Amino acid sequence: MVEITEIDDPRISFYRSLRYTPPSHLDANVFVAEGEKVVLRLLGSALKIHSIFAILEFYERYENLISSKMVPEEKKFYASKSLMEKIVGFHLHSGIMAIGHIPANTELSQLSNRIVALNKINNSENVGQIVRICRAFGFDSLLVDEQTTSPFLRRAVRVSMGNVFYLKVRKANNFYYELNWLKQNGYKIISCEVTSNSLSIFDFYFPDKFVLIFGNEDDGISSEVLKFSDSIIEIPIERNVDSLNVAVATAITLSEVNRKQRHKNVVN
Repeated sequence: MVEITEIDDPRISFYRSLRYTPPSHLDANVFVAEGEKVVLRLLGSALKIHSIFAILEFYERYENLISSKMVPEEKKFYASKSLMEKIVGFHLHSGIMAIGHIPANTELSQLSNRIVALNKINNSENVGQIVRICRAFGFDSLLVDEQTTSPFLRRAVRVSMGNVFYLKVRKANNFYYELNWLKQNGYKIISCEVTSNSLSIFDFYFPDKFVLIFGNEDDGISSEVLKFSDSIIEIPIERNVDSLNVAVATAITLSEVNRKQRHKNVVN
């Protein structure tokens, strides 16, 4: 392992000034995992690891797991927690970080029958929460449009608690084209939006194959996507209350999808 004693050591350049995603991460197509639970999820995933930067106790505690990922010794960095905080630029709760390689974009044909799609959601915390919610309710496929924040940004990865490592993620090259491809291949396009024609999620029948779209809280789902949708659904709330946070709306909707699926299985 490599001990780091200087703040400007070039070997840990990927870990420097991480308050915001550095351009070097975007150029190299890598992401940062932060905290013990998140790094352990990364180690337990199929994703390739570039390097680890942690306090020495982490290596001692998880020696076998780290060895199983075959991270090169020269990419296993350690330092004191205080020095790590100076390097990354913020307080660390555990002194454990890692850099992973962003996986290849999932092919449309490889997405599952139940897809969550995000339209213009540019808040990384909301994206991270939605990722965590997807996995909690058994949705393993995420389609994000061109204007949605990457689920591999540091804050999104942290909020997702590393659950993004286990999803099939596709960043759309052309959102409308890809929705049309999915529709032509048997998927129903369902938008979650409050309109005069929206159906209550509690009265709606979810088909076997569908794309469930959520939009940002300020502008909602774009009008082009709404026009293209097979159905528009909403969560019934008091009309004098502002719209729900998009992550909360996602959780309620996915829970209802699963409730209906369980009921269908019992009936059958």
